[in-house]
Amino acid sequence: MAEKILIIDDDIDTLRLVGLVLQKEGYQIITANNGRQGLLKMSAESPDLILLDIMMPEMDGYEVARRLRKNPKTAEIPILMFTAKSQIDDKVTGFESGADDYLTKPTRPTELQAHIRALLSRSKKTEREEAKPQSQRVSTPLENQRGFTVGIISERFSDWFTDAPSDKGKS
Repeated sequence: MAEKILIIDDDIDTLRLVGLVLQKEGYQIITANNGRQGLLKMSAESPDLILLDIMMPEMDGYEVARRLRKNPKTAEIPILMFTAKSQIDDKVTGFESGADDYLTKPTRPTELQAHIRALLSRSKKTEREEAKPQSQRVSTPLENQRGFTVGIISERFSDWFTDAPSDKGKS
């Protein structure tokens, strides 16, 4: 069965063009032209992924993402913010609101398709992993050696970013 993608965007051309591109890839497309309509379609359609614009009337994409993340029924659905807002602050707010990925318009169809495939693939892996009994789950290095791994990462971050606090020299 084809995966469902809900596209929430107030621009009719974006809904049509992106919808056609994704339909040609075999996805089932559902569209909504504002945030409120998107939330209603979300509960009725149960999509596998949400492609979400930020700048919309009635309810912006940030608020839509926050509401989706607060609802246990929709909290795990991948959200790809697809918007013209390209400033770092916009992206940070998008991720803080609950986006799993962020892509700025305009973009090439192949890039959009790659982001969607990656999100859907990770979502399926997570579902399969969660379906396994705890004893069969694969542990990540952070789970196995948390102190060691986090220590290395912290040290590298302080090397990469000059304004990052450093623990060097402390005893």
